[in-house]
Amino acid sequence: MSYETGVRWKWIPAVVLGFVLLSWIVFEALDLIDFDGVVTWVRGIDPVWAAVAIFALLVVDVLLPVPSTPLIVLAGTALGLPLGLALAVIGSLGSSAAGYALGRFAGPWLVRRVVTIEELTEMRRWGRQFGPWFFGVARGIPMMAETVSVSAGVSRVSFRTFMSFTLVGTIPICAAYVFAGSHADTVEQIVMISAVGFLLTVGLFYMLRRLVKAAP
Repeated sequence: MSYETGVRWKWIPAVVLGFVLLSWIVFEALDLIDFDGVVTWVRGIDPVWAAVAIFALLVVDVLLPVPSTPLIVLAGTALGLPLGLALAVIGSLGSSAAGYALGRFAGPWLVRRVVTIEELTEMRRWGRQFGPWFFGVARGIPMMAETVSVSAGVSRVSFRTFMSFTLVGTIPICAAYVFAGSHADTVEQIVMISAVGFLLTVGLFYMLRRLVKAAP
């Protein structure tokens, strides 16, 4: 199978999050939006439609630059802890399964839009360093989970192994975000939870990446 370097979208979630933070600061300073009212509105949405929208966005995250962290936080805000957690876990696993299927069955022209040969090579180094636990660790790191899912499909890793270890990594990260989101009373809290979670997981990514590069 042949791969080419395609258009890289992996930094778009960071740009989107930065734009949201900047907009929040501007709107808050100018008092243009009733942010407390927004949270009340989110909690008043029909749970069925909220679940459908969040689930769909989580699944298509493998192809589109959808920031999954704020979505999972919003799942807790809109649906509460039990239902929000179930939805976040199922949606995240759906995204992982879709990425695996894309890598396993799609043609090179589509795969190279999601993962480059350089990223595939790096994912294999991570796999050698951490074994199948790598799939679980990657699930909590923005911009990396989708690449790992596609790479696992390309490498023809056992689907059962891939999904099992992905589930182990998915549950705690979703539980933390959903729990925090379910207790958020303002948009400021939702944004800060998303921002802090994003920064912590990106920091984890770079720390682990240095360990992988330093490994023989």
